[in-house]
Amino acid sequence: MKNRLQAALWGAFYGDAYALGAHWLYDTHQISKSEFDTKCFNDPLTDYHKGKAAGDFTHYGDQMLWLLETIAREKEFTVHGFSITWKTKMSSYKGYIDGASQHTIGALDEGTSSLVCGSNSRDLSVVGRMMPLIYTYHNDIDKMMEYVKLHTVFTHMTKELVESAAYFNELILAVSLGAEIVHAIDEIALAYSENIQKWVDQGVAMAETESIEAIKALGQSCSVDDGFAAVIYLLKRFSNFQEAMEANALSGGDSAARGMIVGAVLGAYGGMDVLPPNYKAMNDADAIAKYIEMIDAKDT
Repeated sequence: MKNRLQAALWGAFYGDAYALGAHWLYDTHQISKSEFDTKCFNDPLTDYHKGKAAGDFTHYGDQMLWLLETIAREKEFTVHGFSITWKTKMSSYKGYIDGASQHTIGALDEGTSSLVCGSNSRDLSVVGRMMPLIYTYHNDIDKMMEYVKLHTVFTHMTKELVESAAYFNELILAVSLGAEIVHAIDEIALAYSENIQKWVDQGVAMAETESIEAIKALGQSCSVDDGFAAVIYLLKRFSNFQEAMEANALSGGDSAARGMIVGAVLGAYGGMDVLPPNYKAMNDADAIAKYIEMIDAKDT
């Protein structure tokens, strides 16, 4: 199980870094006509990630790395401790600062507690950022689920995102224990709200459709209302890790948010062997490996 969850963690980082090149390009024809190389990491094609280069993370992956670093250095997760690290790094951050982050920074500056400073953003991105918590606390499921919730509301205090994080948390754990992805998707949804079941049904219904057409129909945007169903679609249609990454990136829009979750689930299912040979070519791979070692050392 631990091997699979480590693969899930690396898979989430890879999903973000791989998507950087085409991230937030909604015109799929423009992506196909560009120099986007599907076999490696790419420089960003848009100005949203100015200053980033092939192998870097988007602002989603950067925040996930800060979470991993905080857990490794402090040997424990607390939302207060993470908020200090997050705000310190955000204060000098050169990457894109999205609306949820801007709101959270403002709330913290006003003295609002880290427990209630989150925005009303519906952006799916926060869900993919939770993998360090699942890796660290997989032996204490109650604590892990609580920490995933606290991490979500820190920047995104939205009921649908709290529930989405819980759903994908359960899915990642289930497949890491050997459950088949295509069955677990449906079975886990039965315990969730009508919204979750609707998004699952929408993604499943498109499973036989070509990826660009399917994700355009489901929605390419950052919102959980679009992104959740698109993630389900990708997980239903693709069992091969790299094929899923390519289809996701070429389908445009918020491919990084989708890619983090898809990478985590497929990594959890297949283990380290399913990751592409170049997964450690990410520019922060050494830091990730160091923080994983620090977390593992705490458990020995």
